[in-house]
Amino acid sequence: MKKTLSLITLVLALAGCQSGGEPSQSAPESMRGAVPVAEMSPVAPLPQYPAKGTSVERSVIAQPPVIPHKADYPINLDKNSCINCHRGGKHKMAATHFEGRKVAGQYYQCRACHVPQAVNF
Repeated sequence: MKKTLSLITLVLALAGCQSGGEPSQSAPESMRGAVPVAEMSPVAPLPQYPAKGTSVERSVIAQPPVIPHKADYPINLDKNSCINCHRGGKHKMAATHFEGRKVAGQYYQCRACHVPQAVNF
């Protein structure tokens, strides 16, 4: 019984290894399609922010305001450059962002909710 089962398994394995026909004569096709390899894509334009002093309209009522200027200032445990400008004055932070006189911990990372808004993106 074992010999017969082994022989059948061997025959089926050899039959499965046979090629199903003649090899294809066509050249392999690129996943890129007809785009040549040497062609370079154009560089993305630099972001253009709204004029200074203008704010971007909100598209949803509860949406956090977007930042109408570049926002690559450092935010770490020692320093948050956003707070220096937005602690008071015309564009001050909301009162809900404070615990007493200090900024509440969950609001310290400004860019978690507020993102810079460029005109051409």
